[in-house]
Amino acid sequence: MNLVAVPAIHYSCEALTTITGACFEGYRVPFSLPPDVFAQRFLAEGLSLVDSCVWLAGDTPAAVALIARRGDFARLAAFAVCPQFRGQGVGRQILPPLMATLRSKGVRQMWLEVMSDNHAGIALYHALGFATVQPLFGYQGRADVAEGNGTLQERDPLTVVRSAISECHDRLPWQVDPLTAVSLPARAFEYRKHAYALVSTLGDKPLLRFIYVESEYRRKGFACELLQALNQHFPALGTTVAVPERFSSLFQRAGYATMAISQYEMKAEL
Repeated sequence: MNLVAVPAIHYSCEALTTITGACFEGYRVPFSLPPDVFAQRFLAEGLSLVDSCVWLAGDTPAAVALIARRGDFARLAAFAVCPQFRGQGVGRQILPPLMATLRSKGVRQMWLEVMSDNHAGIALYHALGFATVQPLFGYQGRADVAEGNGTLQERDPLTVVRSAISECHDRLPWQVDPLTAVSLPARAFEYRKHAYALVSTLGDKPLLRFIYVESEYRRKGFACELLQALNQHFPALGTTVAVPERFSSLFQRAGYATMAISQYEMKAEL
């Protein structure tokens, strides 16, 4: 199939939002963001318009790949093929040249997330050299909780993000890394002077982006209590589906339910 790659920088935000939504038509999780939310979300994740691509069949968009960049790491933040072009090997045709281009620009690792029941997508990424790193889950707080008692203290979001970055010594999935929250509209909270959280206010509902506890106060119940206080303040508070499996017991102890959908984080060395 003759497809022409066009860098995403040649499209307006409105056009790119429309194309991305059309390519995701029929997917289990539909893509339906207004342009302003699209821009704020993906720019916060490090969207690179010069590396992202739209592939055209004539004048018709056939596929889209949104690429985020951080140093010599890249992430396939979104990839989809329009319904009429699926099942024709489009992914195997267009992704290797995209990866080669990123490698020529100094990218040495590429990351992505894929729904755990997307067997065709997982097989494609394995064929392209990606390895599964870990399962990722989302969590939902209870709706039937009374509002909190004021234990949470509101703080400056940027100050909390800076502190979280300095406290974070392990690599985290892209969407829950504090770096992603730098430019998101959000509210930040302090709990008992040693635990902190950032809640995004970008969408229709608040979304927990990350929590952290100062290193010397970890393993003392602060994180669990913080999650419970947040659910009291924001009943039915949810997370992104990007929380590593190792935190499952923490969210369960705090009374959060595991969401029905899950993902795999994958990585390729370029």
